[in-house]
Amino acid sequence: MILFYNTIIDTIARDNFDNNIIPLIGKSRKYEIIHVTNDFPITNKYTHLILTGSELSASAGSKWDEKIMNLITLFANANKPILGICHGHQMIARTFGGACRKTAIPEFSWRKIKISQNPIFTGINNPIFLESHYDEVHNLTDEFEIIATNEDCKIQGFQIKNRPIWGIQFHPEMNLQNGNKMINEHLEKNPQDRIYYKNQLSNEKQLKQNFLVFSNFFSL
Repeated sequence: MILFYNTIIDTIARDNFDNNIIPLIGKSRKYEIIHVTNDFPITNKYTHLILTGSELSASAGSKWDEKIMNLITLFANANKPILGICHGHQMIARTFGGACRKTAIPEFSWRKIKISQNPIFTGINNPIFLESHYDEVHNLTDEFEIIATNEDCKIQGFQIKNRPIWGIQFHPEMNLQNGNKMINEHLEKNPQDRIYYKNQLSNEKQLKQNFLVFSNFFSL
């Protein structure tokens, strides 16, 4: 069974992710959703861990950090596959000795990502992914292999070397409708961020391959 660990704190955004996004990722698979605000999960019944994005800041820290990092450590010690998205990516980096900081150029749009050959990206070519972040990972140790990058964020993805643990800064779970809604709502609430909007999506068909990130992850 797959554990989706939803670290979104805002209840409306959290419930939307539970009800509309996770079913797209976990369809035809057994999964369970646990919120960071719930009791700590019993981890031995799960095969995979997915850490969601969040409005929490990994660079500023939050009262949930220790709980999130303890969960990552439990799955890592059991050699179970872990995938962190956006804030989840940043918290995996921190758990394994990396750091997180405010990025010089935040990203809020559909962006081109340069990917390396890696099992998590099998079948994906010249991707466009949704970006929505103020923080970025940096100062990684030799334990990390950087597997994705772009012009504004050097570390868009990593794998812990020789281990089934990945972090990705972008959002492969977002299709065109959900992604545009997410960005538009952010820019309406934060109009100052419009200067960072760089839409590099030219064809919706480019997004269909993005969900391969999850099928590749589940196959491991």
